[in-house]
Amino acid sequence: MQLVEENQYLTVFVPIREPKAFVFRVLSVANKGRESYHYGCLPISSGETLPTFDGTTATVPSDGVMPARAFTRVARTIPARVTNVYDSSDMWYTPETHRDTLYQVIHRLTPDFLRADVQIPIGTIQTRFQHGNVVVGVEYDFGFQRGGLEVIQFPAVHYGYRWGNDTNANLRTGLQFIYRELKVEIPDEPEVIWDVLVGRIRSYWYTLPIVTVDPALKDAWLKTYGFEGFKVYPLAKKDQAIEDYKNVLKVTLI
Repeated sequence: MQLVEENQYLTVFVPIREPKAFVFRVLSVANKGRESYHYGCLPISSGETLPTFDGTTATVPSDGVMPARAFTRVARTIPARVTNVYDSSDMWYTPETHRDTLYQVIHRLTPDFLRADVQIPIGTIQTRFQHGNVVVGVEYDFGFQRGGLEVIQFPAVHYGYRWGNDTNANLRTGLQFIYRELKVEIPDEPEVIWDVLVGRIRSYWYTLPIVTVDPALKDAWLKTYGFEGFKVYPLAKKDQAIEDYKNVLKVTLI
């Protein structure tokens, strides 16, 4: 994981059956040099009942403590611990009017062997195996990350997070964000879009961790950008791609 820099291209690849991608150029970084935010413990409350990997339940003994062998089956947003955010229940949420802004957010968990996964949007299970045939994630043997994860936060979308503790000890948790608030634009030249997507122009490439585009995610993209991404074409279809990108760029909102 690395932080995206100014004047760098950022590609968010959408790995669905007919792949698409969003291509941005980073104009500036609003918080450069001030990227660290120590959030505190995970948003797990004392008295909560959580399922365990052993088929039982466990009670959270105090705020931010993950019981032994427990996990959060239901995804949750990250509540804000600062004021004046757009949604106090989700500190990373911004409306579609922030279409010129993206957040690159790296979640760092302590202890760093805790499991984590993300749902985009919240409520849609996106961790799948073999073309969606098998559901995986924090409560299964695979389909999760340990110690944290990276997201590119789109406007108008609530992301949901889940965590798991597969040890035999209650663990006091911690969460740190390394983030950048990116001011971006969508390049207005179809040739540039093509060159980025075929690798002729260097770009920071982030694969969105999804297997399907939920209607809420599609709606967020349309409200924010006016389209659902640039179709990724094979090299032999450059002319078709350029013509398609010209048409897409006519409806972009940034």
